[in-house]
Amino acid sequence: MSVTLIEEKPTLRMIDSDESRSIEEWERLYPDLWLFIEVTREDAWEVYEGKLIATAEDSIEFVEIGRSYDERGIVNLTTRGGCTQ
Repeated sequence: MSVTLIEEKPTLRMIDSDESRSIEEWERLYPDLWLFIEVTREDAWEVYEGKLIATAEDSIEFVEIGRSYDERGIVNLTTRGGCTQ
């Protein structure tokens, strides 16, 4: 019996931006990556702005960060940067 090992390569990169930008702008700046954003401006229907906290190739890498933000009651958003082709 043959077992194939899948190598995991963490791609989490902490950004911790002090700058708040529109969600669309963050998505344009980081194409093909998942973004973890601390929300700074929203209403009942939409998130408008936020501070970029981290990027990764797979959103699963945000689990611990997300838990930490949720425990502190900080509103956050996970989104995918605009895909390039």
